[in-house]
Amino acid sequence: MEPDVRAVPLEHLQRTAEDLAAALDVRTAVTAVLRTGRDVLRTHTCGVSLLDESGDVLVPQAPHLPGEDGLSGLGVGLPVPLVSSTPSALAARTRRPVLLGSRAELAARFDGGLNDTVLALGEHSWAMYPLVARGRLVGVLRFGFLREGSLDADQQVFAATLAGQCALAVERARLLETARRSELRYRTLAEAGSLDVFTARPGFGMTCDLPGWRTLTQRAGDVRGTGWQRDVHPDDLPQVQSAFALAVAARAPGRFRFRLRTPSGWRTLTAVAVPVLADPTDPGGEVLEWVGSLDDVTDRVLAARRTRALQQLTSALATATTPEQALDAVLRACLDGPGAVRGTLVVGDHRGPDAPVVLHRMLADGTRQTVPAPGVTLADAAQLAGRSGAFPAGAAGVAALPANVRPFFEAALAAGEQAWAVLPLVSQLRQPGALVLGFVDAPGEGAAEREFLLTFARQVAGTLERLRLVEAQRDTARVLQEALQPGPLPPVPWLRAHRIATTSSGVEVGGDWAELIPLADGRVAVVLGDVMGRGARAATVMGEVRTQVRTLAVLDPHPAAVLRGLDACARAGAGEDLVTIFYGVLGADGHLLAASAGHLPPLTCDGGPRYLDVPPGVPVGVGGDGREEVLDVRLAPGSGLVVFSDGLVETRSRSLTEGLDAVLAHFRDVAREEPAEVAEALVHRMADTGAEADDDVTVLAVRLR
Repeated sequence: MEPDVRAVPLEHLQRTAEDLAAALDVRTAVTAVLRTGRDVLRTHTCGVSLLDESGDVLVPQAPHLPGEDGLSGLGVGLPVPLVSSTPSALAARTRRPVLLGSRAELAARFDGGLNDTVLALGEHSWAMYPLVARGRLVGVLRFGFLREGSLDADQQVFAATLAGQCALAVERARLLETARRSELRYRTLAEAGSLDVFTARPGFGMTCDLPGWRTLTQRAGDVRGTGWQRDVHPDDLPQVQSAFALAVAARAPGRFRFRLRTPSGWRTLTAVAVPVLADPTDPGGEVLEWVGSLDDVTDRVLAARRTRALQQLTSALATATTPEQALDAVLRACLDGPGAVRGTLVVGDHRGPDAPVVLHRMLADGTRQTVPAPGVTLADAAQLAGRSGAFPAGAAGVAALPANVRPFFEAALAAGEQAWAVLPLVSQLRQPGALVLGFVDAPGEGAAEREFLLTFARQVAGTLERLRLVEAQRDTARVLQEALQPGPLPPVPWLRAHRIATTSSGVEVGGDWAELIPLADGRVAVVLGDVMGRGARAATVMGEVRTQVRTLAVLDPHPAAVLRGLDACARAGAGEDLVTIFYGVLGADGHLLAASAGHLPPLTCDGGPRYLDVPPGVPVGVGGDGREEVLDVRLAPGSGLVVFSDGLVETRSRSLTEGLDAVLAHFRDVAREEPAEVAEALVHRMADTGAEADDDVTVLAVRLR
């Protein structure tokens, strides 16, 4: 029999997740969430209000309503101050849902003037859910209903999940909008018009003066003939000569780009040259001369480079999963983006501002170095960088630096560097160090270039802070892993068993567990639980629930008694974590008592490969389930059970229903094998090849001897 997996809400949540993944702005994300809330919860009105920049007012967000889409009731609302006596403000202040089942309850609990606006809509119950992303309040998701009673228990679980999706999507959309604004900031345009118009003749060179050229280079020498070549970057000159020769041979227009030496550094110029024919009607006729124009495109090139550098840094950091990968990405971006010949991260070892610092360097050839900086502290680096960066240049600039940092710059000067940008690395929480970029030529001048360098450094600082937090979480995870790692399955003379447990990508502990609990009367409890989420939080909750299950099983092993006990523990602890669990009591004679708290059904080969019809129940602590329904069956000798977490069957590319069908199909091939072979085969065959695991995967297979 097919299990009740709440296909409709899951289908809507999956569709919403797909819509949110494609949402590039806040308005699109809000539209997807509100449409799902309206369709599933049958709201009269629903809306999303986000905190304004001051953090004092909830501002309603208007969704996209293209044409006559029938999306009435979405986005209705007024700005709500957080200090007001309204349900939305209370949900935001407490970061807890506010459910109002009637008009009388609204009037009794709140006296804000905004309530009159809500009552005028004819509504009789409401639900407000705070939007919290990464511990920070984003806004409030609001539902209004024409009926009394607000949301039942299942709808509350759905609404809370939808609110979590909404908060993360809005946060992501805001980050994307910030990145787009940053990109536009640096997309400056060069001034219109040409620097010079020129004439040239093959075999001679320039046949006219270039006043704009001489103004940029500030030299009095003649640029006619081949004199202009002395000002072109030596790496670019061969390419210009070759491109012009090809244009002459083809009697076709030629286009060139090269760098021009000026007192303030290299400028980027483009040139277009076209042939002037003696007879314009005869393409094969005599070429009298070549004419063209020179344009200074330095600002456009710099703008494109700045934008590209920030994009490449963001992309590289997004794919870095270890501190070494992130450091490598940052240092490579220092060379590719700002055009430095050496990038150096000056970071501390997290022991305070007076602790020694470490230098992580990358040279122009890609060589990485990590060296100590004796005599230099994090406070020294922060003082040197200041709030707006320092830009020493040449021997005079080095001589003016503090004595304890001067030797590092003197060595760089001897290696050929002529100018530096010392940039502060400032995150929201602290200043973790400084970024030093070394240049052969001075970096571009002007406010735009320095703002770009500071923005680049801010991105680097954010990455270092994220790495620090990830490392702290991994340290916590490692401790939890040691403390919560389940021991080996206990030996049971009449039972063979095998367990496989893996965590999702990027974490070392998870919220799944499976075990056998020997009971006093010779039977065993077969348990598999799943705490929604991943990492340290899920692992902590898992440890608490696992202990509760063991204790309750000793007191009264009956499935109904254990699940009721777990519900009571959840209510007493006021926990908000979603926990599902399969719990069964199995005897040597095959007698099985089994119940489920919102968990997927187990597989059995008794009577042919199939799912056992275990009453589905609701997750632990949700309420509304008396836990009276318990499956009572007797399994034949040699048969057994396979219980598993939803990570085995559901991925980003596979729905839950598709996964349940697939795992049953694979189970048919191996149902009569030993438990180890069964578990290994299911995990291997259900693996989404080439993709990282979306969730923890736990499988426990048992078989009667």
